[in-house]
Amino acid sequence: MGKVLTAITVMALLVVPALAQEGEMPFGLPHRNGPQPVRNEPTASKKTVTVPAETEVRVQMLSGIHTRVNHANDVVAARLLQPVYVDGRVALPSGSILDGRITLIRNSGHVHHPAELGLRFDKIVLPDGQAETMAGVLAGMDTSNRRNLRIDAEGHLMGGRALSWKTLIGGVGFGSLGAIKAVASGATAVSMSLTFAGVAAIGYELLWPKGGDVNLPPETPCLVRLDYPLTLRVSW
Repeated sequence: MGKVLTAITVMALLVVPALAQEGEMPFGLPHRNGPQPVRNEPTASKKTVTVPAETEVRVQMLSGIHTRVNHANDVVAARLLQPVYVDGRVALPSGSILDGRITLIRNSGHVHHPAELGLRFDKIVLPDGQAETMAGVLAGMDTSNRRNLRIDAEGHLMGGRALSWKTLIGGVGFGSLGAIKAVASGATAVSMSLTFAGVAAIGYELLWPKGGDVNLPPETPCLVRLDYPLTLRVSW
């Protein structure tokens, strides 16, 4: 009996320390069983470049615009024709797309009131897909292709006169000559009334000439001025 108790006592003395050590292992080695600590590695700062305000970029219109057809808030687009450089490196590659909207449409009227068109570009998309907010207005355009347009300081396009004084005076001369010929040839009253109506219409245009429309066909080269600096991400 004494041998049995001695054996049980010895076994108990051996088992308890073993259990104690096994229970302490999770607390003694947290780096093996617990989550790994997160290391805050220093991240490389993103490189950016800023195109200054007042920079003028050369674009080609992709949208055709006419004051008799378009309305305010219509979408317009243009393509950058030439790259823009900052510190000797390309900041805006050619082929970048400028997106915008028409902000103002005012149709032409008599008494020298030309049509007026305002538009603003508010986004640029680079060939690599990067899109950035921008603020740009028209600053110039190609006027070599028979377009009698002008641009004010706010970037609004305005049409000229629909008829020149030379055209109107020539029209009155031909109209008067037609009336004289009609009388000399014994024309009917209806023909004479139509002739005099034409003369009266030209006279009306003489006194109250109508302003011209604004027509900006696709592929028209223009200049766009940045109202605010434009910051972009670059890889160089």
